[in-house]
Order: sequence, then structure tokens, then C-alpha cells
Amino acid sequence: MISASLGIGLGSIRRLPLTVLVAASTLVLALPAGAQRSITPFATGAVVEHRVRLDGEVERVAGAVWGAGAAVTMNDWLSFRARLASGTLSARTPDAESRSLTEGEATVILVPDRWIALDAGIGVRTMQTSLARQRWIELRTGAELGIDIIDGSLRGVVQLSLAPSVSVSGQRAPNLAIGAGTGLEYSAGRLQASLGYTLDRYDFPADASSARLEQRSVVTARVGWRVR
Repeated sequence: MISASLGIGLGSIRRLPLTVLVAASTLVLALPAGAQRSITPFATGAVVEHRVRLDGEVERVAGAVWGAGAAVTMNDWLSFRARLASGTLSARTPDAESRSLTEGEATVILVPDRWIALDAGIGVRTMQTSLARQRWIELRTGAELGIDIIDGSLRGVVQLSLAPSVSVSGQRAPNLAIGAGTGLEYSAGRLQASLGYTLDRYDFPADASSARLEQRSVVTARVGWRVR
């Protein structure tokens, strides 16, 4: 359980991403327009796989998800990113049911040094089948470590994340929600592009007969163009 493994109150941890997001968003609105160093609209294409393991059986769906968003860089240490995406996940196992997926996220990113970035944000995800709709609301914090492969143009990154608060309609919240990822980032002039892989795991409380485990893996390509 997260509450047993962390030395500070769970309520404080759950409020951290939202607190940082609100504070940074207020700062963004308060700064004059001239303080905005750059705005980069981007498009994304992703292959998403969602797995559910229950009673030893695995239900799997997968498909393409397309999205768009923008990143606003305020200065060397603060930026903000938002994205919306949608697609269809098709059944990959006999008991699975195809579903539509719509998701959105907003993230504040702090960069205390060139090799590390810290982030906090909120994500909302809705999956709709012919019979039901399930909504996820997730507060997430994370860290990204990066190293230059080709100075000034190509960079490798490793990501770790923790979601201290996850709400899932129709079922109990998970005990643990963690993630990891890796990727490459390329920049040349106004062009910014990246290719990354992330894996998120959600451990749900066991009931009298079984435990539920959900896993979400995503391969994402992103291409952006800095407009100012």
C-alpha cells in the first residue's frame, strides 16, 4: 500500500500534483505575454495496449490513438503542456470487447537542471463500449532523467512516475499506480520530435476471491513546430 510505504501523509501526497498544477497555472496567467519564450503546437500518434488480469485470465485491447496539443515554455525552468487524443482499441483476446478511447492531460514541468525534469499533472481518460463507459481521473507526479547523445539535437530520456490518486468509475481505486518509460528527443531549429515508450501498472485491492491488475503500454511519436 502506498500509505504504508511513504513517510508522509497520503492526503498530502494526493494534493501535491493538483497544488503544483494550480500554482504554476496561476503563475502562467500572471506573467505578461512577453514573458512567454516559446509556444510549440504538436501532433501525436500512439499505439496503445490495455491489459486486465483477473482470476488468472487476461483481457487485452489495443489500437491507434491520435492527438494534438501544445507546449508553452515560460523560461529555462518552467513549462506547461496539454494534449487531447482519441482512438479505438480493438479486442485482442476472445473475452475482450472493443472500445473507444478519449483522453486529455495537462502537465506542469519544472527543470531544476538540464539533466532532470520534474512534472505534476492531471489526466482524464474515458473508455466506452457498447454497454458501459468507464472514466479514469488520475493525478500524477514524475521525474525524467536525460542525457545528450548528439549535443544540441538528440537526447535520450528515462522516466519514472507515481500516481498517488486514481479514481476509476465502477470500481475501487488502485492501491498502487506506478509507471516507467524511455525515449529519444530530437530538435533542429523550430522542429521538435520524440519517440517514446511508457508502461503503467495499476494494482487494485483484492476482494474475497481475486486480485485485479491492469497494465497500459504506449508507444508514442510526437512532432511539433515552435511558432514563437
